[in-house]
Amino acid sequence: MQAGVATVSSSSEENVEEKNTPNLSPNDRKFMDKLVELMEKNMDNGDLVVDDFVQELAVSRSVFFKKLKTLTGLAPIEFIKEMRINRAVQLIETGEYSMTQISYMVGINDPRYFSKCFKQKMNMTPTEYRDKVLK
Repeated sequence: MQAGVATVSSSSEENVEEKNTPNLSPNDRKFMDKLVELMEKNMDNGDLVVDDFVQELAVSRSVFFKKLKTLTGLAPIEFIKEMRINRAVQLIETGEYSMTQISYMVGINDPRYFSKCFKQKMNMTPTEYRDKVLK
């Protein structure tokens, strides 16, 4: 799944939801909206863990894991990483920040690890992506 959204908004997160959850019940939509909102609020928090979401959403760990996997097809750690990389794509497309700044802005506090995660998802390094998009 590749994001091509240039603005820094929740649009890439909405794309994640829309692609994986075409017909959400109102309760599921509320769950995903709250989850995306929490992720947005904590995007730069490199210490964010699954238990933070479990506590905020007032569900058990097992319910959270099952519900997220059902709604998105992703495990919680994968979901967090996906959201971070989607935001990084948006930030790179603005051309305003260095890769190190973007790494910290999306909560990945090791630029080398950020580059590795980005490459796994986008099949190119952040710098290659920037060079491709900003030409």
